[in-house]
Amino acid sequence: MGLHKFNPNDKGFTEEATYLNEELEESYNMSTYAWHPGMVDDNNIMMKLRMTKSTLTTFKMCPRQYYYQYILRIPQGETIPMVRGTNVHNVVEYFWKQINEDVLEAVKKLLDEDKQITAKKLLEDFLPTPEDGFHYEEGTVIEQWFEWNWLRLLVCYTDKTMNLWQPVGNELEVHAMEDIEVDGVIVPVHYKGYVDRVFSDGQGGFIVMELKTGKWKEKPYKYSGMRFEMEFYRMMLVKSDYSEYLPVTQWAWEYPYGQVNGGDGATWVIEDTKRLSRYASKSIKTMQEKVIRAHLNNDFPPVHTENCKTYCRHTTMPCGYCDYIDICPGWNMIKEMTL
Repeated sequence: MGLHKFNPNDKGFTEEATYLNEELEESYNMSTYAWHPGMVDDNNIMMKLRMTKSTLTTFKMCPRQYYYQYILRIPQGETIPMVRGTNVHNVVEYFWKQINEDVLEAVKKLLDEDKQITAKKLLEDFLPTPEDGFHYEEGTVIEQWFEWNWLRLLVCYTDKTMNLWQPVGNELEVHAMEDIEVDGVIVPVHYKGYVDRVFSDGQGGFIVMELKTGKWKEKPYKYSGMRFEMEFYRMMLVKSDYSEYLPVTQWAWEYPYGQVNGGDGATWVIEDTKRLSRYASKSIKTMQEKVIRAHLNNDFPPVHTENCKTYCRHTTMPCGYCDYIDICPGWNMIKEMTL
């Protein structure tokens, strides 16, 4: 029996591409994850290396996993956390699509009449639910997410800024391109990504928001990892010249199910980008160069090396949850060393 998937939208966000212009569409069609030096299509036109937030973060975890997943395209098993995340994102995307000016006016009228419970119920009714219910705690995630946004609406109502409550961008697909020089070689790159939400900051700038359904740990590595992802989205908006969403003055992320698997609890964070963006952009540039260099040299080593100590990450993340353990030379080498 398959996993229970739920998408109330007419189409999934990966089913309908959106490009700012024909040049970007052509660039995407000429890009591939399996790029190698000198790669051309049937018409002898130079191909591009496709980069996404996920490819960079996967390579950061383990170049060998990146090789198996994106270059060899070896299928991965679908997990409950993956389906939970997709289902929640589909519900949230649908919710924001339904909230128009008429709905907000009705909510405002009810709040003016001091009918908070009725106003909240009106909005809750726009959250769809499968006929047979949720199966993987999606309801818990959505409930917390909605509560945060309800409280945010009350703040906007009090401040008379309800127009700022809705996102100006909802599951925004972004494409961009550039040439990157590494070791004297110029490599054409195409970026692709989905920005969960973009909000106006009310002062001419914009807030990029990411929704996560995994666990949150109050650790420096979680902050640096999220800033890496948020800067990638900001960078794509800049490089694609998505001027209606620029400048990005803040970024934010939500972890409504942050307590799962021993996490530290449901959390949301918002930060100014002015200082943090500079540091995050350096990390992205470094990782981009590493990915490109790996393609140029066809060298995608596993995380493990002969220098691994007795305590090795093969029992924890990322290897403990990798679908490619059985074929990974790094894993097999360390397994033999620790037997």
